[in-house]
Amino acid sequence: MWKISLLFVVTSLMVTSCASNSYSKPSALRFQKNTQDYNQLIYVKRDGKLCAGDTKDDQNCPIHFYLDNIESGKFYVNNSAKYYLRPEVYNFKVKNCTGEKNCESCDVDLQLNHLKDRNFLVSVDDAGKPFILNNGQPLACRVESTSIKPVVTPIERTETINLSADTLFKFDGSSLNDLLPKGRQEVHDVALKISTGFVSVSQINLVGHTDRLGNENYNQKLGQSRAETVRNLLIQNGVSEKIISASSAGKNQPVTDGCPTVKSREALKACLQPDRRVTVQITGIAK
Repeated sequence: MWKISLLFVVTSLMVTSCASNSYSKPSALRFQKNTQDYNQLIYVKRDGKLCAGDTKDDQNCPIHFYLDNIESGKFYVNNSAKYYLRPEVYNFKVKNCTGEKNCESCDVDLQLNHLKDRNFLVSVDDAGKPFILNNGQPLACRVESTSIKPVVTPIERTETINLSADTLFKFDGSSLNDLLPKGRQEVHDVALKISTGFVSVSQINLVGHTDRLGNENYNQKLGQSRAETVRNLLIQNGVSEKIISASSAGKNQPVTDGCPTVKSREALKACLQPDRRVTVQITGIAK
């Protein structure tokens, strides 16, 4: 009687051991349902070749099978599965990882309804790289470019914007209260360009310029005051005050020749208009 009991226990253990074998069938299966749309039946099987260092009872490199980048099976040796797919092009991929970062893969695009053989065999070569066979022939894996693109380091450049003082301010004015509506809009546009046209900005230099009329000390102060006003308005429009400097060149950096032949006061004032300006020098990396 005890022999029968012992035989029953041994048999039960064997059945339990077989049932708990994690290598008996693929896991993570997808595309298993046969429907009107998914009616193209294919078979996938892994052969009996083990990865280096593996045994049938201790396998550490399953072949991961993907359909259109969806993991659809984790195959250990001699595992097999069937799939129901649509009659269209699918990307088949097999992937094998022998470590967290050491992964090899092979993928190929296949038109299912053009296949003569619906049986696929997956395996690994001696180096651990997986491959797919169909009709006894290995499928050509897609070749990925291994060229390394050169790293381009962005270079800072300086862009200069000239704001006409006649557009910015009332005649002989320099304060925020003297700003004209069009001038206020132009400064706002500069702030918008700084925030949207650059990846980063390291420095903004504002320089106030006047024409040659008037004494030098007065012009120096006028140019400084105008530059400071533009600086304050840029800060109000969201530009960091830490990167903005304001200075004056007075009448020392004209862009005209001084209009020496112009006699009329009004005509001379108009001729010298380009000299009256605030230059905005933006140093940064443009988008």
